Formats: sequence, C-alpha cells, structure tokens
Amino acid sequence: MVEQRYYDIFVGTYGNAIEWVLFDSEIGTLKKVGGVSGIENPSFLTVNQTGNRLYAASEIENGEVASFEIDYPNKVLTELNRQPTGGSSPCYISLAPNEQWLFTTNYGGGNAAVHPLKDDGAIEPICDLKNYAEGAQVSHPHTIINIPGTEKYLVTDLGLDCLYLYEFNAKSGKLILVNEISAIAGSGPRHIATTNQMVYVVNEFNSRISVYSCHEKSNSLTLEQQVKTIPEHFTGDNFCADIHIAPSGSYLYASNRGHHSVASYKIRQDGTLSPLDYSSTKGEWPRNFAIIPNGNYILAANERTDFIVVMKIEDDGIPRATGHVYTIKSPVCLQVR
Repeated sequence: MVEQRYYDIFVGTYGNAIEWVLFDSEIGTLKKVGGVSGIENPSFLTVNQTGNRLYAASEIENGEVASFEIDYPNKVLTELNRQPTGGSSPCYISLAPNEQWLFTTNYGGGNAAVHPLKDDGAIEPICDLKNYAEGAQVSHPHTIINIPGTEKYLVTDLGLDCLYLYEFNAKSGKLILVNEISAIAGSGPRHIATTNQMVYVVNEFNSRISVYSCHEKSNSLTLEQQVKTIPEHFTGDNFCADIHIAPSGSYLYASNRGHHSVASYKIRQDGTLSPLDYSSTKGEWPRNFAIIPNGNYILAANERTDFIVVMKIEDDGIPRATGHVYTIKSPVCLQVR
C-alpha cells in the first residue's frame, strides 16, 4: 500500500479568513493553495468524514456557525449557509458520528447548542440549547465531544469546573443530562481526547491532564490519574490548550501556552499516562495542534508568533521541531484531511 504523501490542512484564525494549505509529508513543508474570506474569527473548524464539508465557528458576540462545500480539484471553499449559535463566542464544534447533527459550545454565552444538518451539509436552526449559568459564577463551556461507540456526549465547563455527561436522543434532537462530574476546583477543564473506555481532559488553569475511566452502564466517570503537562522546574504562568491521541493509540499529546510546548505521554495498557518529554514549539501560544494521520508529524499553531511549526514524531513518540514553519496571522485551529 502506497503511503499518502499530501494532506490538506484547513486553518482557522483570529481574523477574517480560513486558509487552505497543503502539507507534503515527504519533505515536511506547507504551502498555501486556497481559502475563503468573509467569516469573522473562524476559531474552530471541523470536517466531515467523507471530507466534502467543512464547518466553522465564528467566534463573535452574536455567534454563528457556517457550512462550506470543499472542492478539492479547484481548491475552493464555497459557503452553503450560516446559523446563529444561540450565544456569544462559540469556540468548539463537533459532528455526530452519523453527521446529521452539529454540536457547538458558546464560551461567552455559557451554553451548548444542537443544530440538525441537511443532506447537502447546510445547517438548520437550533433544536436544543443547554444553559449553564449559575448566579454569580460564570460558565465557560469549551468542548462538546462524542464518546466513541455510544450516544453519549461530554461537555467541559472551564468556568464552573464541571463535566456534563449527556445521552443524545436522535429522534428529538435533544441532549438529556445523565450526570454532572465535578472537576478539581480551579482546574478549568478545556479540551478532551477520548476512547470508548478512557477520557483525557486537559485543564487550562492547573497544567494537568485528568484521566478518567468510563462506565457506560452507570453513566459515570472515575478519576484515575492527574498528570502534569509542564516540567517540575518550570515556574512561569501556563495555560493548557489542546489534547490529542496518536493514530496508533499508543501516545497522547497536549499543548502548553506559557511553556510553549507539546507534552508527550505513553499510554499504558490500563489507559493511564507515563510522561515522556516537553517539546518546544519554537514560538508562542500553541493554542491548537493536529497530528498527521500517518502518525509521523504534529503541526502546531503558534497563535502569538503567527506561524505553524512542523514537528517530526520520532520513534520514541516524542515530537521535535524540524525547522520548517508556515507563516500565517493568528492561527488557532488546524484540521487535516
């Protein structure tokens, strides 16, 4: 089987455009091939499984989600439509496994929304909206993600230090709350990587990953481990951002804003993590990163220094910067096809 050489990378930014770049996995370089303008702060993107639709969250006061058709031969993104998200500053979107539903978290609005999708990929109006505001406390939901192999979804609330576990009813289009799991006070649960047995939550404020085991029948999560994302000797401010599992399932990675690094872990047989190293992204504020599907590279978006860094994953599972970078203003999300 011939290994794929080229990968399409869609880049969300704090700006007015989504950029389309091509990654050459043989020589490890990126070049621009297309994009689309006219969408304000497209800070989070997702692409469907067949790769012909792209969805973008417009992180503005009156939040929106937009749908685009992807034309690979001509490297063109054509907008299909937009819908309000029901809150301000949407920062995360995800698709149901059957791709008939779009889920959004509104960081500023303190809520999460469900949109049905048409067969052509266009977005329909909101059919469910979950609000989390509690008096003087400020809710900041940051992620909504499906637990593989189930109809369950997890929402992280960075403001209220809480995880919400839902069962999704596809007939009604409603999220049904089945459990609220309290996170460690002040931790700020942000992004999630998950298998059908384990949930890994990267916490923005305490520079740790919380490792949970899943218990589907009892609708609960059990905290198994807390592991640091920065070296013991580092004393500066740090805010964790993103987290992903390698395609092999053997390694996990998390990004640090402040230490400006990607932390690497070996996933043990029981699902807990063994720290490996903390690799510099050679820039500042790696908000988001993506693992190339062949498992050989990580691309990290250095938001504050305006470039994407190419990192080669070595045989020991540790990514190291190659020297190749791609300059782009305020990159904050990378999606690979």
